[in-house]
Amino acid sequence: MGGLTVRTYPVRQHTHYINMAIRLLVPVLRVADVARSMQWYRDTLALVGDPFPAKPPFEFAILRQGQVELMLRRGSPPVRSTPHQYDWDVYLRREGERFREVFAAFSARGIVTRRLEQMPYGLAEFEITDPDGYVICLSQQLEDASDLPRPAA
Repeated sequence: MGGLTVRTYPVRQHTHYINMAIRLLVPVLRVADVARSMQWYRDTLALVGDPFPAKPPFEFAILRQGQVELMLRRGSPPVRSTPHQYDWDVYLRREGERFREVFAAFSARGIVTRRLEQMPYGLAEFEITDPDGYVICLSQQLEDASDLPRPAA
């Protein structure tokens, strides 16, 4: 008669660890159209795509820039409610100059979904959204970010 059953699992004691020399961890995003997403990531983040198969419609692509990789797989992007600030899917930390100019250019394109802010842990961040609704947080350590707003509490 309708009682609550609670299942318990034994706690495993790990006495032995295997050395896993992981070189790279690569996110995989499910996208509606691999070709469209490859174009967007190339135009936006300068990631160069290597799709499979060789001719469209593509099922999969590895995007690269230097040691950075992002994989795209054709499928249904996750259904989500309206994205909230600070609820990103990919976190991208960059180096170099002109971070503020990048923010201004993305703002002009209408893809910025969170303003440029100085975070409590010292990085400057803002968010953009790709065509499938994935939120990408771009961050960088700036020499002087004292003029930037801080996140609302």
